[in-house]
Amino acid sequence: MAEEKILEEGTTIEIEVGEQSAGKTKVKQIRYIFKDPEKGWFEKEKDNVRVTKYYRTQKEAIEAAKTHIKNSGLAGSIVIQSKTGKIRANTKVSKKK
Repeated sequence: MAEEKILEEGTTIEIEVGEQSAGKTKVKQIRYIFKDPEKGWFEKEKDNVRVTKYYRTQKEAIEAAKTHIKNSGLAGSIVIQSKTGKIRANTKVSKKK
């Protein structure tokens, strides 16, 4: 059960998010690859409003997403959408060792 605390304004806290599994917390990063007809392919983190960066090709965007996940030290996945917006692939990326 979660404990609720009231914090003073301006207080900074860190929150770990993840799934509970056999007493361990699994934290993973999810990155999305989309096509913008005018700007090219872009990559962004799940629930992040801002795009990380635009790329000329889908391949460049996928490689950048893999690098971001590996550099985070967390496992993750990349959700790739086709030009029409349908999910084309969901690729798992292991964490950097």
